[in-house]
Amino acid sequence: MMWLLLACAGGPEDSKADPAGDTDTGDTTTDTDSGATDSGETDSGDTDTGVCAPAAVPVANNFERGYTGAEDFAFDGEGYLVSIDPLGNLVGINREGEQKTILPGATLYGAGTRFLPDGDIVFCDAGTGSLVRVAPATGASVVVLGGLEYPNGLDVDLEGMVYVAEQISGKVRRIDPVTGDYTVVAQGLYNPNGLSFSPDYQTLYVGSFGAGLVWAVDRDGDTWSTPRVYATTPEAPGVPPDWCDTGLLGDVCAMDGGYGIGICAETGGDDLHCAGALDVDACTGLVAGDACATTRFGEPLAQTCHDDGAELFCPRTDVAYTDPCVGQLDGEPCAVGEEPGACYASWEGVPGCYLASSWPGSYVDDCAARADGDPCVIDDPLYPSMGACGDGAEWGVVGLMCWPAGVIYDEHGGLDGVNVDACGDVYVTEFTLGKVWRFDAEGAEAQLVAQVRSAWIPNMHWGNGIGGWEKDVLYVMDRQRAGLFALEVGVEGHADAYQPVAPE
Repeated sequence: MMWLLLACAGGPEDSKADPAGDTDTGDTTTDTDSGATDSGETDSGDTDTGVCAPAAVPVANNFERGYTGAEDFAFDGEGYLVSIDPLGNLVGINREGEQKTILPGATLYGAGTRFLPDGDIVFCDAGTGSLVRVAPATGASVVVLGGLEYPNGLDVDLEGMVYVAEQISGKVRRIDPVTGDYTVVAQGLYNPNGLSFSPDYQTLYVGSFGAGLVWAVDRDGDTWSTPRVYATTPEAPGVPPDWCDTGLLGDVCAMDGGYGIGICAETGGDDLHCAGALDVDACTGLVAGDACATTRFGEPLAQTCHDDGAELFCPRTDVAYTDPCVGQLDGEPCAVGEEPGACYASWEGVPGCYLASSWPGSYVDDCAARADGDPCVIDDPLYPSMGACGDGAEWGVVGLMCWPAGVIYDEHGGLDGVNVDACGDVYVTEFTLGKVWRFDAEGAEAQLVAQVRSAWIPNMHWGNGIGGWEKDVLYVMDRQRAGLFALEVGVEGHADAYQPVAPE
């Protein structure tokens, strides 16, 4: 998403001073764990064995360099941390700095990583909107399911089913990693980002990027409850009003994630919600590559039908931007006319050429003759939206700019990772502030586990006891310096559904 790209390039968080109290001591690779104590059995989360005695907070945290700085990661059975490196390769790195390549050219936008019961790896490719499965032994890969709307967060249950949070559509899907068949277990969430099961695998916790909320979705067999708010982080801004709260059925609207346009649709009862609206009707009776015609903000647009693996639709991005990226990977150079750019997935998951010159023009032009608070349109080639004119000083714009509806540029509430310990306590990362919070099983007041020196901490995982990754240490990825923070929480994680074992 464009606003995430902007955050990477530099934004308000980059100017923050390093918080006080961080115990960063540099490389701390000395470890007494023998790396061969994991039996591979799944931890049931039994709290009667004295394991629920976490360290007093805030806990000590040590920074370790030399890792990928990825959005997510997982520990394998040979002592490697498995994740996506800056070049888009799926790799493993161990505590000695040794590296192995599992899948070259996997993606530049990995946003969820787990192991399956058969030892395969699954990860979310947020750039192409797909769930990918990889066999580590051979490097063979397959797209399990495409058409996901910015998949960002993943977990696996005891049955080997994969759960994916879709940030743009506000859904969580339960996906069969073999067939790609799926069911929606939660919807109507605001920017769901990061998810994790309780120790008994009967409650799924889902974070909100921007609102500072954690939802809980309870399971009873094959039935899932309506999501309930389990906890909120301090000073959380909460969920903003939906664009369709004051709209009419069928109105064009802005997606909750901020970028992308949809249609106000019924969600049950009398409420309307901005739903994704891929133009599938324009490709009825056609095949991929056939010419089609659609509209964008009411203006006619000529394109060709695109198959995302789930359905055939007519993209609402000009062919001048999509043609240069046919067959190209994310991040590869491209050009529109003489304007250089790079290929990225559009808001509909179609590869397109993003030009640096698109910013800030498309965000400023429509507010040139408008007043503060007036509705406006961001006619960005790849990331269109609707919003309201507001002061652009925060992003270095003199005067007004069009702020996408639903995007909260607030230093509080940007939850990016969720995980649960063996006691049932829930941990979340507040990525721009470098804070890790903990809530007890009842969702009581937040406890500050650690304040680290980073403005981009995404996901976190407990060690698995193999290769020096300690079971009672919570490892948090740092994307700014390509390293890990090791938080000495003094309690183990609830154990992933599948735990790779050390080779004999």
